[in-house]
Amino acid sequence: MFALSSLLVSRKTLALAALDGLTVLTALAASATATRIGSGFSLLTILVREWKGATLIALSVHLLTFYVFELYNLRLDFRRLPNLLRCVGAVATAAIVLAVSSFVVPRWGFGRRLFGLHAVFLTLGTCLSRVALSRVIELREPPERALIVTGAKIPDDVVEELARNPESPFSVVGIISVGRPSMIFDPLNAPTPAPVSPLAECATALKVAGAKHLLVANLDQLPAQAAQELLRLKGEGIHVHELGSIYQGLSGRVPLHLVDDLYFLRVAAFTRDTNPVLSNLLRVFDVLVALALFALSWPLWLLAYVGIKATMPGPALYSQERVGKDEVPYTIYKFRSMRLDAEKDGPRWATQNDDRVTPFGRFLRRTRIDELPQLWNVLRGDMSLVGPRPERAVFVSQLSREVPYYALRFQIRPGLTGWAQVNYRYGASVDDTRVKLSYDLFYIQGRSLSLFAVTLLKTVQTVLFKPGS
Repeated sequence: MFALSSLLVSRKTLALAALDGLTVLTALAASATATRIGSGFSLLTILVREWKGATLIALSVHLLTFYVFELYNLRLDFRRLPNLLRCVGAVATAAIVLAVSSFVVPRWGFGRRLFGLHAVFLTLGTCLSRVALSRVIELREPPERALIVTGAKIPDDVVEELARNPESPFSVVGIISVGRPSMIFDPLNAPTPAPVSPLAECATALKVAGAKHLLVANLDQLPAQAAQELLRLKGEGIHVHELGSIYQGLSGRVPLHLVDDLYFLRVAAFTRDTNPVLSNLLRVFDVLVALALFALSWPLWLLAYVGIKATMPGPALYSQERVGKDEVPYTIYKFRSMRLDAEKDGPRWATQNDDRVTPFGRFLRRTRIDELPQLWNVLRGDMSLVGPRPERAVFVSQLSREVPYYALRFQIRPGLTGWAQVNYRYGASVDDTRVKLSYDLFYIQGRSLSLFAVTLLKTVQTVLFKPGS
């Protein structure tokens, strides 16, 4: 099975977070030194005893803010100014949160002068560490060379993920196809067909490619003779991996092109309510977070109501029937972002630049304010904060016919946000639905408190940096 923990928090991310924690503490120590020169004091006393609460809050707030601002995204080149400015924005945001918390709990707060010095020192330290990180990634040793073994065609996005993902442990340099022409190629360039031995002479192919790893796709579909040959190679020191698990750990998707019915029969998560304790715990979080969002977001509700009334006729809210858990219909509520006659010609998918959306409605959609009334659906139990996005019955009927395994997404409650929404662009087609389904099934398969929390944090990232997704 895939390693969910490595996807959520990789070893590289943990190491970088530890470096950030040390940078936060070092900046605090440097600020304290600058503000108390000549007074005779112990940094350890200040940080651990005098500022114990403040130090803990500072560490937690900074690490969470850094995550939200994507400072742990290894795909970003922080030598580019827009990405480097994320470091400045993250430190500034964390400083604001800490300033507010110091008013709430004054005895855990820092002095005003120390706040300013700490922000300056930490900004410098964070910027330098991220520039160095991007340089290290550029100069890193290439990943291990590997061959893919398959009995069917491998989609391009699988090889692309292995080649481009900075977390990838493998560089695919060839494909050995059972019963099909094989090839060896440079993954960073267009595939160049070359003679490759059949699977029976796989050891020679590995030697030619300079590889010691085999990534096996559709293992259940390989002939028995092929499985025996792989077992022999494994005994000779060749590392054999399941391609589907590697891909899931890197992409956060169930590879629908690499699995079949047997896969979903084996995974317990695709049996409804297999973990009632987790479901009940997530339900408690749903209610608590929804109530907190209700209390904090009332100015946005007022803004949406006034803006809609001022820019278009008709009610500010609209309701619509959607399909929920176990394919039971329910009524969803949203702030209206489209014209009153938006569906005069019948139901149709909303698109990213839909001409039915009003200018103010586009703002509501970009900032996700139009989704706020669904907090009521969360409190009612129709929805969860995180899950597959709900769809209308007319589209569910179509998609169930055209997209294999689409019905599996109804194992859990639909979500106000979802793993697909934070990882994939805005889509409104059957092909986009297939991709989103691969993310939704990954969430259902690996559903946990950590994946729930990461999805909520990534939702904040999406609102801040990917408003069109």
